[in-house]
Amino acid sequence: MKSRNQIYKGEGERLLKLITTYHVLQYEQVLQFFIRNRESMKPLITNLIKQGRIYYDKDRDLLCDTPEASGSSEYSMIAAVWVLLDFKEAVAYHTSGEFPVKLHFFSQDKAYEVIYISPGQEALINHVRASLPAKDTNRLIILESEQQAAQINIGGITAFCLVSPEGTVNYYTKQKK
Repeated sequence: MKSRNQIYKGEGERLLKLITTYHVLQYEQVLQFFIRNRESMKPLITNLIKQGRIYYDKDRDLLCDTPEASGSSEYSMIAAVWVLLDFKEAVAYHTSGEFPVKLHFFSQDKAYEVIYISPGQEALINHVRASLPAKDTNRLIILESEQQAAQINIGGITAFCLVSPEGTVNYYTKQKK
């Protein structure tokens, strides 16, 4: 008889690491990380919820590491993970970041930072990034509107992103003058 770990091939450990790294993810996002085992992940998720190892907010369709994470869920992290999932096939490593960076990932020998800028935070983010040492990093900047891009003055921007609640990501660049 096979043990649960043999059946899931360590997927439970990977799932717990994913949720504790980002704290709150949409259920669909979690399944996207396990695309080859999508259907077998559903009973594993249900089992971890029953064990109290993860929390499921049914009203918002969120998987969280704690019940409190659901109440404080930030759209910014969910949007950043949708951007990460666009690169999923080529990602070698990913992890959460510190303000203002939501997450970091490495893809095809390049480092990326995903930064979320809500309306009204443009000057703050410009100031924070200017005070930090320059890195050889590609920045993907998530905005809530294209108009925000004109107010962003930081280096290393690869693209601006608009992310729909359903996870569709549109990429833009500034027009050079």
